[in-house]
Amino acid sequence: MKQRGSEYMEKYKSNHLILKDVSLIDCNTDHVQKNMTISIRNGIIEKIIKEGELETFEDTKVITLTGKTVIPGLIDSHVHLFQSGVDDFMKPYAEKLIKKFKRNCWLTIRSGVTTVRNMPGGRGYKIFKYKEKVNKGEIIGPRILASGPAISVPYSYFSILAYLPFNSFVRFFIERLFRIRGLSIDVNNEREAKEVVRRLKREGVDFIKTITPGSNYPYAEDENMKLELLTKGLKNEHLEASMQPRILRAISEEANKLDLKVACHNIYGTEGFSEAVKAGVDSIEHSPMGLLSEEIFNLMKEKEVYWVPTAHAIYNWKNIIDNPDIYETEEMKELVPEPFHSFGKKCLQKVRDDIENGGFWSKFHNDVEIFKHEYFPVNISKAIEKGVKIVAGVDCGAGGAGYIPHGQLHKELELYVVNGMGEFDALQTATKNAAELLGKIDELGTIEEGKVGDIVVLDSDPLKNICNLKRINLVIKEGNIVFNKKEPF
Repeated sequence: MKQRGSEYMEKYKSNHLILKDVSLIDCNTDHVQKNMTISIRNGIIEKIIKEGELETFEDTKVITLTGKTVIPGLIDSHVHLFQSGVDDFMKPYAEKLIKKFKRNCWLTIRSGVTTVRNMPGGRGYKIFKYKEKVNKGEIIGPRILASGPAISVPYSYFSILAYLPFNSFVRFFIERLFRIRGLSIDVNNEREAKEVVRRLKREGVDFIKTITPGSNYPYAEDENMKLELLTKGLKNEHLEASMQPRILRAISEEANKLDLKVACHNIYGTEGFSEAVKAGVDSIEHSPMGLLSEEIFNLMKEKEVYWVPTAHAIYNWKNIIDNPDIYETEEMKELVPEPFHSFGKKCLQKVRDDIENGGFWSKFHNDVEIFKHEYFPVNISKAIEKGVKIVAGVDCGAGGAGYIPHGQLHKELELYVVNGMGEFDALQTATKNAAELLGKIDELGTIEEGKVGDIVVLDSDPLKNICNLKRINLVIKEGNIVFNKKEPF
């Protein structure tokens, strides 16, 4: 049964919702509490009791959920809601932005994710307008914490100069023609960095996104590869550009003064990862192509730096490259509809051709094989051993080295378990740990009285098998049912 978002929200809106006879995983402990009843009033968890009856009113909705397991609403700490999971960055007219955003929000919420941390995309400022539509209930979607544009340095990762290497006059019109204003703000020194942090705070960002030191073209150290890249039109500025540790420290210090968290995109290797930890960022995004030292993990633990591995993106990329039929499944066509599916198919074939010809992607393809069997398993094992806080993020929406549609958080958690993490600890990466990183632990991340009524009802216990996170019965956000398996939107 298809319904418009506003009609669906109105149908399931509830000022007072009672969930009876549930098995509760509150995510504070791994103890499953049986036969529990949860009362949510005006969006807040009012009461949690063992069996018994709670007071009801004229507008109370009571749902008996015998045999079901409830967990906190999940948090995906690394998404791109304006992107579809293919290289659609320069295809702004392929579909109305609002339609794409609505679909991505819906794919996210139906997967049990009620909160996201939205990373920069080609339309960094648009997110503030759209997240208000979600907050007002005009769009069914997750709670959004947004960074707006990233802070970069000229010609490095995120830098608009890396994509549009024209003079400022020409770039001004191209940015507006293709509606890509807001990808990044470039800075040249510490003073500019601090000014930009203050500006972004005034513009309403929820956190700061920036980059680690390191080259965006790690294979350029190979002279043949460097020549190939230069032949394709890149300049030495592209190959040599790198965030400076002193600028990164300035960003972190200023953000800390303004109570803003700093998420730092790791550029490929381990050196920049280490420099970012030393600079005082709050989280490192993505996994390095290499092995991190015990010293770095110890420092992360000491400085309380969180790690958001986004490992599924890398595993998924190689899987799709090596197995073209995966991209042709009905599931993938639903998650990435036309025109993006056909566009993505062409982009993937170009990558396969480049691999076959020994180009840039062939080196990355080889590194990913090592990543799957050595870099990631060893790094995550060390992180767990040293007590580093890991937070789940999928990089949903990313093309390039990802091809991740929205609503795939469960696959990231499955990878953690495959690589040695326990089911409960994996679940905490998308609940309690994530809420701590976002600075929202007083509101989100666990099921407790006084917290926001974000709850996922599952048909089976995820502590017995993490794959049970896919078996979603209901998704409740702020006390309202936003997804019902029996009657999907």
